[in-house]
Amino acid sequence: MAIPKKMKLERSGTISLNHETGKHETREETDEQLAERQKMYDDFVENFFIIRARDIQNVADSILPATDWTQLLDSNLTDKSLAEFTAYRKKLKEMSKSLMKADGVTPKNKKNSIWDPDLSLDEYFPEPPEPEYKPEEEEE
Repeated sequence: MAIPKKMKLERSGTISLNHETGKHETREETDEQLAERQKMYDDFVENFFIIRARDIQNVADSILPATDWTQLLDSNLTDKSLAEFTAYRKKLKEMSKSLMKADGVTPKNKKNSIWDPDLSLDEYFPEPPEPEYKPEEEEE
């Protein structure tokens, strides 16, 4: 698992466009550029779990609208199916809360693979329930 750790960044080359020649050139990074990159990296490492939990919650929140219809009175879902969708939506709404301690900063389990930034989050989200509808009433 590749949770980012604090480290001192090395100077690197930057690619920029030479407007006179129209060609890209590699130039040595300035002290100021290295300092800015180091600060951004340090901030990222310091806030990694918060950022990742926010990303997870944003994905979960983006899934919710597709199930809004299940909460309508005229959805025609069975009581069991409505309860399943309600539980599913609750899980999505509380995704990041289940990963973080009450302070919202500290993860409950740093070894959970969900923190690996190289892994896709798709497998961590619950599958939506299959809707079951009430039988249609016959008109007389």
